[in-house]
Amino acid sequence: MKVIVIGAGFAGACAAWFLRERGADVQVLEKGPAPGGMLRTLETPEGIPYEYGPRVISVFRGTPDILPFVRRFATLDERAIYQGTRLRPEYPTIPFPVDRASLSTLPCGPDVAREWGALQSAGGAVDEANLKTYLESSVGPTLTRLAFEGFNRKFWGKALEDMPADWGKLRRLERIPEAGDYRLPSVAPHYYPRGGFNPIFDQLLAGDDVRYDVPIRGVEVNGSGVSVRTDDETLAADVVVSTAPIDEILGHPFGPLAWAGYRTEIEVHDGDHDLGRAPDGTPFSWLYTPWPETPVCRTTDFGVIHHGPDRSRPRVVLREIPDPSVKMYPVWWEADRVAAYLRHAAGLPGFVPLGRLGMYKYLTTDSTLGMVQRFLEVLEAYMVADADERLALLHRIRGAWQN
Repeated sequence: MKVIVIGAGFAGACAAWFLRERGADVQVLEKGPAPGGMLRTLETPEGIPYEYGPRVISVFRGTPDILPFVRRFATLDERAIYQGTRLRPEYPTIPFPVDRASLSTLPCGPDVAREWGALQSAGGAVDEANLKTYLESSVGPTLTRLAFEGFNRKFWGKALEDMPADWGKLRRLERIPEAGDYRLPSVAPHYYPRGGFNPIFDQLLAGDDVRYDVPIRGVEVNGSGVSVRTDDETLAADVVVSTAPIDEILGHPFGPLAWAGYRTEIEVHDGDHDLGRAPDGTPFSWLYTPWPETPVCRTTDFGVIHHGPDRSRPRVVLREIPDPSVKMYPVWWEADRVAAYLRHAAGLPGFVPLGRLGMYKYLTTDSTLGMVQRFLEVLEAYMVADADERLALLHRIRGAWQN
């Protein structure tokens, strides 16, 4: 079987590796000069590493297979990854998600406690008219304003009242524990691949025909299969697996999909500078800054991620500034358009969208691998299915929000 994989990010590289293991003739086309996509280790001019997208590997909400799979290609060093938030610039950093004990130490603590008490005494149902009413009726107006209102308008470009309550329910934003669990939530420890992420891709793609700097102009179905158009040629295959943005690869028949994302600014730091520390003394790896007066949504200190407890080595501190032109995070208000694109893709025999951009779904490394595994499970059936059956299989590959 001849397979063309569009994109050499984690989804494309994993798909290529598994298909080659199954005996397929795989060709990978990547528009950039190197593999990795968002899961790539970059370097400053001084040679100090940092990451643009995912920082660590763990089991967040996908498959636990991610850890033994990545260990085939890299040594994983365990890291204590904590995340914090500073609700106001004059406040100290506290763990995120926030907890009642930490909130009680802040100037807003008495107001938050009083509002919680009033909500509990009233015993009323949560108001699910929109995200603002949902939060105010579950955690109170003060915490809603400080922790969520500015951040959501800044990052998503939406006021809380313009967002559905389901957005908060999916993330269980109403759950405020008594004490903090300072580690970044997951069901396994967090790991950083020794030497960075780049060597993983060198091994995943070894043995494939990989072509870089190849922009894709579209896909076409013909009598014997499906083909991919580039600037220089048209390449035929039995299957095309596309991790490119689904709207772009299909020629925008339903208009462009909206995205949320960010651009970055970096600085190199020496010494023991940090973003604050959890009560056990561990430095926070990243810090959320929800107040509206700053354009920065999150700051990452790569010292803990790369070097563990050694704070003496130079490291990158990276700031994320929202930029909707960057395609990183799907948005909830595109559900109808995404459904139209998936139906359109199902009408193209031999064409399979995959990954964060191809399926318009937020993914971590573990959930990306889970999606690739579901694709492999249904590939044989997909090749002989009709359009309606392929659509059902695409929804199965895409999966639910939780995976």
